[in-house]
Amino acid sequence: MHKRKALHGINHIDNAERNRLVLLASAREHGNLSRTELSRISGLSLATTKRLVEELLGQGLLDEGERPFGRFGRGRKPSVLDLGKRGGYAIGLDLEPESLVVTGLGLNGEALYRKALRPETRGITGMEELLVAEARKAIGFCSSEGRGALLGVGAGIAGLVDARTGKVLFCPGLPGWENVDLGDLLHKELGTDIIVDDGVRCMALAEKRYGSARGLDTFLYIYIGLGVGSGIILDNRIYRGKNGVSGEFGHITVREDGPLCSCGNRGCLEAMTSTRAILARTGELLSADVHSSLRRTAASGELTLADINTAAIAGDKLAAMVIDETEESLGLGIASLINIFDPGTVILAGEVVELLEKYILEGVQKVVRLRSLHTISQRTEIRKGAFDVGTASIGAATMILERFLENEILNL
Repeated sequence: MHKRKALHGINHIDNAERNRLVLLASAREHGNLSRTELSRISGLSLATTKRLVEELLGQGLLDEGERPFGRFGRGRKPSVLDLGKRGGYAIGLDLEPESLVVTGLGLNGEALYRKALRPETRGITGMEELLVAEARKAIGFCSSEGRGALLGVGAGIAGLVDARTGKVLFCPGLPGWENVDLGDLLHKELGTDIIVDDGVRCMALAEKRYGSARGLDTFLYIYIGLGVGSGIILDNRIYRGKNGVSGEFGHITVREDGPLCSCGNRGCLEAMTSTRAILARTGELLSADVHSSLRRTAASGELTLADINTAAIAGDKLAAMVIDETEESLGLGIASLINIFDPGTVILAGEVVELLEKYILEGVQKVVRLRSLHTISQRTEIRKGAFDVGTASIGAATMILERFLENEILNL
């Protein structure tokens, strides 16, 4: 773990600093608050609030402006407070086998920097060098924008990660990424606070702060793309499990005689519903001479999810069969999670959801209602995520902001 020091460079948080953090957290949660509103929401006295607000304004951690709406008549318009644009910034890295996305976020959540690229190497040494180099480029850009100090760098990795130690335990698709102490390496190279976490947990946090899960205390985030995973938020805290590696939703068995999974088991949800699994199943049916308009598409080039979606809309039976099987497998898995956690809301995201949205959301909802307890499923909403490519980089940067504000949601 590579934790930052507190706001004034001490590890012990005194009452005054704790109160400052309470005010910052309240401003972040609600935004555009007057001093009186900030006092009421934070539970601090108005006198204490006013005194600490002046300190935070001086430090650039809060900004003051006019309320952007309403009629005020004559006289001075009420001023409102929000997190400061000069209060600092965080860098987020989103690493997958075939892509790297880098994002810079200001303390107030404003997007400052974004870059997406396809790494030319998957080897551990080359990838580590790339992460450091791209992080430095992002830091250089954000620091030139006058946004205050670097608060830290977060990294979301598409693999099995123990965020409490900063270790990447396993990363399918990236050779050599086993028991890699990425947190320590980034800390030594960049000299700042580092958080390394599972990419899907980072995505869940991004949805919580800025997307479809905003305002929710408890929800499940399910990602279906090249891999399948979940982020679990319970009572405003990321659920990590005893060993810190919870959320491996893609590796629950939904069919005992199913296809081989990258984990070594058969019939895992990831082996049934990921992008590769859907394309492989389509190819299998085409090889079995099942009639389909996709045969011509497959013969002329590489088949895609978009092709399957287009064929299904046009009434292609093979495409419809593949999508039905995907919905059934996903619905079975999600129904089990709903019965266990009673989350109230499930967020579905990833390229499978993006490209097959016309069918997936409605189809999964139907299966869930058939396969889970009626009392729970009738009170559970299934939504589509607000973000697509690079969501983990937003969440990884946000993890740094959460730590800076001493928010317990990280559960580290």
